[in-house]
Amino acid sequence: MQHEQIPESYQLEQFIASHEQVEDAKVVFIPDAKQGELVIAWVIPNDNLITEQSIRAYCELREDHDKPDYVLFTDEFPTTPSGKIQKIRLKEVAQEQLGIQFE
Repeated sequence: MQHEQIPESYQLEQFIASHEQVEDAKVVFIPDAKQGELVIAWVIPNDNLITEQSIRAYCELREDHDKPDYVLFTDEFPTTPSGKIQKIRLKEVAQEQLGIQFE
């Protein structure tokens, strides 16, 4: 199922970033043959105690909204020389880490 990706990703990013153990979050959508698309949340944690399970449980509070299929952690988001976050690079790294092939 295709979503209005920009508004939905922004809302989910803001929600995840509101978690007390999260410094920042970005969400990307990756095409998937079985599910249509996968929702990948990239998180910069505030501490080392946060887990994928705690983020997923927190996202369960969002009824009737997308929730991440996977949560990946990073120290920083890749940026362009002008400082814009490179979501395409986040997609590529997620695919590499999770072993997901583009269709």
